[in-house]
Amino acid sequence: MANFLQFLTILAIGLPSLLWSPAYGLNPSFSFPNLVDTYLGTFPLESIVTRFLRLRRPYNTSQLEGQADSYLNTIVGSFPGKGNNLTAPCYEDVKIWMGDMFLGQGYALKMLDSFFKVPPGLTKGHLLMLGSHDMCMRVEAMPYTSQYRNSSELVPAANYCIVRLQIALAANASQPLPPLATCFPASCTARDADILILSVVNIINATVDLVTPTGKTLCNSEIPSEPGTSATWMIVGGFAITCLCATIVHLLARPFDHRYNRNTDIKPVVGPKTAEQSGLSTRAVSSMMEMGPVQTEKSANWRTESFVGSRMEMELEKVPVYIRLILCFSLVDNTSRLFAPEAGELRYLNGIRVMSMWWVLLGHIHQLGEIFFSNRMDIIENLKGYPQQLILSAPFAVDTFFLLSGLAVTYSLLRAVDQHKSWAPFVLSYVRRFARILPLYMVILLIYMFVVPYVVDGPYAILVRQEGSPTEYCKTYWWTNLLMVSNVVPVDKSKMCMPWTWFISADWQLFIVTPPIVAFLSRFPKSGLALLVLLLGGCVATVSSLVYVYGLPLTIRDLHGRIETEKEYQPEREYIYDKPWQGGINYIVGVILAYHIFVRRGSDFARRFKTVLFIFGWAVAFVLAYFAIFGLYYGGFETKTQMSVQKRAVYAGLSRLGWALAVGWVFYFFESIPFLHGVKI
Repeated sequence: MANFLQFLTILAIGLPSLLWSPAYGLNPSFSFPNLVDTYLGTFPLESIVTRFLRLRRPYNTSQLEGQADSYLNTIVGSFPGKGNNLTAPCYEDVKIWMGDMFLGQGYALKMLDSFFKVPPGLTKGHLLMLGSHDMCMRVEAMPYTSQYRNSSELVPAANYCIVRLQIALAANASQPLPPLATCFPASCTARDADILILSVVNIINATVDLVTPTGKTLCNSEIPSEPGTSATWMIVGGFAITCLCATIVHLLARPFDHRYNRNTDIKPVVGPKTAEQSGLSTRAVSSMMEMGPVQTEKSANWRTESFVGSRMEMELEKVPVYIRLILCFSLVDNTSRLFAPEAGELRYLNGIRVMSMWWVLLGHIHQLGEIFFSNRMDIIENLKGYPQQLILSAPFAVDTFFLLSGLAVTYSLLRAVDQHKSWAPFVLSYVRRFARILPLYMVILLIYMFVVPYVVDGPYAILVRQEGSPTEYCKTYWWTNLLMVSNVVPVDKSKMCMPWTWFISADWQLFIVTPPIVAFLSRFPKSGLALLVLLLGGCVATVSSLVYVYGLPLTIRDLHGRIETEKEYQPEREYIYDKPWQGGINYIVGVILAYHIFVRRGSDFARRFKTVLFIFGWAVAFVLAYFAIFGLYYGGFETKTQMSVQKRAVYAGLSRLGWALAVGWVFYFFESIPFLHGVKI
């Protein structure tokens, strides 16, 4: 190892100095013999490096190619038991490239400069040695082949590869080495890159037979086209053209036909009707008058307004199917509806949603960006600090989305049943959710499988492919996304198709049971609430039991280690995080909260909101949220196994419940205080 560090030192000092050496005709008075003798000593590469550093002009091309041939044979000859087995084109081109490098040719030096370099901060975890992908791929030169050397045509001269090696630690055990970027001539294959880099490494005698290729080395290359790519572009292109045409028709027809205006005041085309004649309940009319002109629950009808004296009356007008289809694909109409308030909208819902999204982004930046950090070894210690608990606790933001989902679904169902006075909304809710989520979800899946691999490039794309292209897993497990079971199948989460979509599957599984439970709750309130409390307790018990049985850690990034238990543990399996029994804790609290908000809306409960209840509610919510987020800071990080299995089980179950109650109180408070309803956040 000491010899290897000596070699890196001489390269670090010698190579920049070559720019001033007589080999480049810039500093004829500079010489290297003392430097070489001082640093190299008896280093095995002495003969190679000495000859390399003592080059002097004049040299002609044939002499330099002969010298490069000697160097190349010396290097490749060190490859254990294989000798010079580079492919013939690669061998010849590398030899020419080395000769041009000695002559100071610009393209050759750019290729050398594109190789990996040992970065500062190795002991801090800065292990990415990815060189310069863009510089390597932009290098152009005259063709290497000798008969074309005098040609004036420039061609791509290099190809970027990432070499993956491993070092043997013990019998049947090895440790992957950091990725090493190379920029060899374009004729060299991934196997050639393996041989060349490994040959240089094996010149250090101590590494012979210890360092071997992993078989994952890849080079920058075009991915073969697939039939699914053309089909995906046709689907996406057809949808884009449809939206463009619908938008144009909408804009042209809107000034002449009021039926193209969903959310504007329009003149009545039929005589005045009472609310009863229009089939609207008093609550529905009141809501519509409060919120302004909006589309009613009967999507086939537009609402019109007319004033008779001081009374505003609601009217319904039949709209042709073709207009509804045009508006369905109109970008203008969909944008206005996206940002317009909805009738009966739960206030403050969007504010909590946005803040939760910020929190999710904060956690993902540290989780997914960890491989880019130059001080990765410091992260574990830094995350033990007090403010950093906000980063570790980012998964609570995901729990908030489960709560909001249960809240919004339940409130919407109760409001629809109240307006229509029937059980049809419970059945239609499945159809509407299916139509709202699945088509877009499948289009995104097609784009991910057949388009994304062709639009991403660079070293990180190669690194991803080396570990097994995630898009390939989708070709095997795409059906799990279609059936909304991707958080359960496959068991090995590293093979999951679009792993970030686990939330959609878990949320869908919770939604499936929601309409019948809400129907039961609306018919039998006390029994329904008892059922929800029972299900809530079951989810908490399931999470705690899994942590207890398998000794699961409570955080990411190795701050907690798994505690060995009698139960066999599968490290590739996710037991809690993406499963409905953890998300169900917050989801069920959201269902209960939505029911209470709905049944108490319009009552005088807010007027009886006592000061004592106000202070007590906020105090309890603060304590629950504080210990959910910062609880592990108080005695949870001194060692990886400091917390016992029993403590972990209690915290895992109750922290989610405490967070759900805290967020639920915040929402309940702002929805129950009348004077806050006009406040915008």
